[in-house]
Amino acid sequence: MTEKNKNPLILVPESTASLMKSISGKSKGSSDDLIYCHLYGVVGDWYLSEISEDREIAFGFQIINSEPFWEMDNWLTNSCDWGEIPIKTLQKLVNDKFLKEKDIRFLITRDLFWEPIKFAEINIEQNTLFYPGTTDRNFS
Repeated sequence: MTEKNKNPLILVPESTASLMKSISGKSKGSSDDLIYCHLYGVVGDWYLSEISEDREIAFGFQIINSEPFWEMDNWLTNSCDWGEIPIKTLQKLVNDKFLKEKDIRFLITRDLFWEPIKFAEINIEQNTLFYPGTTDRNFS
């Protein structure tokens, strides 16, 4: 594993991106999709199955559940669905808001021990990382 791969704050290193399928533009997301990368933070989880050639956008399943009093609407929108994931934007939030400003709301990290797995085999009903407070992963 290269040094960049060992840094969980590098969200999608090239070695991981090179394993992923290219975004086709026709992706809908399904339980059979292979998830190559898992990102997680206090606001949720991102499961990545595809990535753009420029490595700025991924496709996958995202669960974002920020509490209203966290005031994160300017950066992230609550969701629980398949769609495009702005990797470049997430990395910028990690670099600028978490690393520079030390704002814990923007801690987003890569699961270093993740192995590619079908989406159907992931328990998405359990938060990966809990923020001290009232986070509730209610999907209804």
